[in-house]
Amino acid sequence: MKLTISRDTLLEQINHVVGAIDKKHTKKILENIYIAVSKNEMHVLGTDLEIELSSSTSINAEIEGTITTSAKKFLNICKALPSEAFISLEARDHRLYLNGDRSHFDLTTLPAEDYPLLDDIQFNHEITIPENILKELFDRTAFSMANQDVRYYLNGLFLEIDGDTVRTVTTDGHRLAVAAYQANDKPSDLKNNIIIPRKGVLELSKLLDGSSQTPLTLYLSDNHLQVKKGDIRFTSKLIDGKYPDYQAAIPVSSTYHIELNRLLFRDTLARVAILSNEKFRGIRLRFHNGIMTIHSTNPEKETAEEEIDIDYNGEILEIGFNVSYLLEAINHIHTDIIVLHISNPDSSVLLSALDGDSAKYIVMPIRL
Repeated sequence: MKLTISRDTLLEQINHVVGAIDKKHTKKILENIYIAVSKNEMHVLGTDLEIELSSSTSINAEIEGTITTSAKKFLNICKALPSEAFISLEARDHRLYLNGDRSHFDLTTLPAEDYPLLDDIQFNHEITIPENILKELFDRTAFSMANQDVRYYLNGLFLEIDGDTVRTVTTDGHRLAVAAYQANDKPSDLKNNIIIPRKGVLELSKLLDGSSQTPLTLYLSDNHLQVKKGDIRFTSKLIDGKYPDYQAAIPVSSTYHIELNRLLFRDTLARVAILSNEKFRGIRLRFHNGIMTIHSTNPEKETAEEEIDIDYNGEILEIGFNVSYLLEAINHIHTDIIVLHISNPDSSVLLSALDGDSAKYIVMPIRL
């Protein structure tokens, strides 16, 4: 393998795939980046056996070949070289040589044939969705995915395809986020549900451009999801499990519907939370006579309290929440006015936008 390539082009290719590669793994080859060079194309790939990212670019190579080398070292060398420099890559005698104008690097390699590439996958369903919509669905729900939960099916994002509607759902057992998109111009009778693992959601979201309305096609099989964006290909294994009935967690009706200025509520919560217990982050909401009182305390018996005027004439109602969960939900609602749907001190609160936005956020109460 031998070629010359601009440092900026090479760095761009590495950055496209390095997110899939583990920095430390019991299998050394999974810390490596896979490089395949043909006469007219350079193909780089990274995987952790759960997700795979690959990218291609046009080149003029002197010698074809394949090799794997340390992704971390390869990336750091390219970052450190001057912008707009050209790099000569040559693989021979089980080494990879990188030569700049006056820089020379010699890296160890492992055989490309030992690299665990995903086999050819037979996809049996596909759905097309604008790139910015897919990113928005991910961004508005990914924050409430579980992380290393023993209920493995919660460590990911539930993607529900129901005809023209695409929903993303996440929960960690303490809160739940739901967002939906309906493509009215594209009739479909496809019904499919998949669970995308946490890392796959985060890496795919990084690839997506929130300003691009270009249609993206999601290819689905029983065990994999694949998305192609230009010369970048993202493939992820799916979590094999049954996602809980999220609809059962969404209140059908609520006794009280309290409208709040989103920024006022967010900033008030943030101030009161300063003196909340650092571990449990608990705050108490008290509703009475047109006022919501937000209260926090901590083990040092320090307290904070602030009031907000609201439209509320019911009985005295007190309910505790993890303030971090409330704040994250509020930060993902995009309207000026939000609505709290509450029934009693033991029920979940549903946060939604006033204008009928499809996104819904449920937060479980806590005892204080």
